[in-house]
Amino acid sequence: MKRILITSILLITSAVSTSYAGEMGHYSPAPMAVRDFAMPREPVKAFVSYNTFYNADEFRNKNGDKVNSVSVTGSRTVNVGLLNQTLPIDITGTATIGIDLDIDVFLQGVGYLQITDKKFFGGRYGYVVMPMWGSTNVEVEVSADATGTASIGGISKAFTAATSAKIDHDATGFADLFIKPIWLGWSDTHYDVGLSWSAYLPTGYYDKDEIANIGHGYFTSQTQASFYYYPFEDMSTAFMFTPTWEWHSKKIDKDVTPGQNMTIEYGIGQYLHERFEIGVHGYHQWQITEDGGSSATNKDVKDKVSGIGGQMTYWAIKEKCALVGKFVQEYGAEDRLQGQ
Repeated sequence: MKRILITSILLITSAVSTSYAGEMGHYSPAPMAVRDFAMPREPVKAFVSYNTFYNADEFRNKNGDKVNSVSVTGSRTVNVGLLNQTLPIDITGTATIGIDLDIDVFLQGVGYLQITDKKFFGGRYGYVVMPMWGSTNVEVEVSADATGTASIGGISKAFTAATSAKIDHDATGFADLFIKPIWLGWSDTHYDVGLSWSAYLPTGYYDKDEIANIGHGYFTSQTQASFYYYPFEDMSTAFMFTPTWEWHSKKIDKDVTPGQNMTIEYGIGQYLHERFEIGVHGYHQWQITEDGGSSATNKDVKDKVSGIGGQMTYWAIKEKCALVGKFVQEYGAEDRLQGQ
């Protein structure tokens, strides 16, 4: 059975961090379906499309507690991480401040995948190139029980006890280019093993002074392994385990080097019919080293999040075109937003 994903409709979990925020990595585990990590066993050329959507309005601090207000006496800066940057919110006044943050993200990647007839170290060789574009909308609303001023991303607005200050910003453009030039796969009747090296190139729209960005503003090196076990010869049932490690370069416009990230994914896929599959996909993602550089904020804090979701796959054209729908709910977030 060829496992080539041609068109997918999925949900993203690229998350947003919160107070005490740091930088976040490129890799999002949510869009991938359970069998997407397994290399096809025959030479093939294919197009893959991931349409990803993410929404979050609940953020958690470094202890995992929900945060929606801060107390200010004089002035205070709350650092909010918005996907790919740390944005300071400067508040002046003497009040209890409520901060309401809402983010909506759409990201589409349309890539070319080829599995060749070449072999290295006994494994099949393939590669993937995927340009991406998308849009981000960020709303930040500040309310208080006294008079003050909020400055967010170079925009200042005054508030009183009877009003609130709201800043809304959106951006649309190209995202960072994803390339997987090295992808090796080994197979037998009951297993698939894969190993790959990928990179995210900072080609996307990014401005450190903007509230909403599409690109991250740095280069990422990604190493990933995948392990599959099929208890039956027809491969109708698949157990997946996939670890991913990310290393990031210094940001292009300031002295910040995001910490390294690790993601562990697991899942089960079950075909109920030769054209219909259901599955469960979960993951744990956490920062394993601290952010570096003179402009990094709260270097001793590391973010983490987990997620669990379900999926359905339908082969509209057998072995040639598959449609995948997936939903993921985040939980256990620390130092970042928690969404769907």
